[in-house]
Amino acid sequence: MQNEERILLLSRREVREAMTWPTLFEACRGALIGLASPDALPSISAQLPVPGASLHLKAGAILTPPILSVKANLRPDTGSTSGAILAFDHGDQRLRAILASADLTAMRTAAIAAVTAVELVEKKNPRIALIGAGPVARYTDEALTHLHMSDEIRIWSRNGEHSRTMAETGPLGQNRIACATVSEAVKDADLVITCTPSRLPLVKPEDLSQDVIVLAMGADSPGKRELGAGILESSNLYADVLGDALRVGELAYIATEEAQRAIPIGTRLAKSQNVLAGNTRIVFDSVGSSAVDAAVVAMTLGIAMESGSGSWIALND
Repeated sequence: MQNEERILLLSRREVREAMTWPTLFEACRGALIGLASPDALPSISAQLPVPGASLHLKAGAILTPPILSVKANLRPDTGSTSGAILAFDHGDQRLRAILASADLTAMRTAAIAAVTAVELVEKKNPRIALIGAGPVARYTDEALTHLHMSDEIRIWSRNGEHSRTMAETGPLGQNRIACATVSEAVKDADLVITCTPSRLPLVKPEDLSQDVIVLAMGADSPGKRELGAGILESSNLYADVLGDALRVGELAYIATEEAQRAIPIGTRLAKSQNVLAGNTRIVFDSVGSSAVDAAVVAMTLGIAMESGSGSWIALND
């Protein structure tokens, strides 16, 4: 049987090896811009609660190449994730590949944070606060380090040992500080990135500077919340997927008329939206995009097939 009739299977290690930060940045930026276009393909996002966990389902597509990805991630309340992605070619109308999803999801989230930070943060060598020390936080740290964005990163985690480990294992020449409290981490920070599964607000408005940039990357399902009351109301607002953010992101916690001020970050990336006037504080609410998933899956498949990575299986044998 020819490879054209088989399905490419990529393990977690093989997915990780196929992804590089430059290609991830490019894929995510292009997909976010595409999401803001009136020609963007529709997508589906849903969460199925089960005892002790939640099953996240996302399906989205891009036109070039014609890839449709269907992702199912099981997220236990403890914070770990396992799952898989089915990649369909909607041009040939067939299943092309099955990929492990854990690292792809975390790395694409980190890449979205990095792309957004580059766009929104104007200050050179900003002071960065990273709230969380799980997979998304670690990959975000790695992405920002790749960009040489800052010499100072303050890290907080509920597990103090995790934040200390991140601080101690960072690159030489970078000032990394493990903080005992969220307030200590975000004080005078120019960029705050929240990457936790918290169900209670962690960041208080009184701890933030007036012109801070906040990237809220954690709240992506009902019940999750990282930002305290008053932060969104006093900020300019962006989102990656506005409709989903209004339902399950940080934007779900404020009045409808306030939430409707938010605009898709893709319009800013495409330079079709000027810098918002009024408040100087900015909050970006990220809930994760299935269209970005599809773009990253397409990129990963292309690199893996070019390098001969993965194994071929036939489900219909």
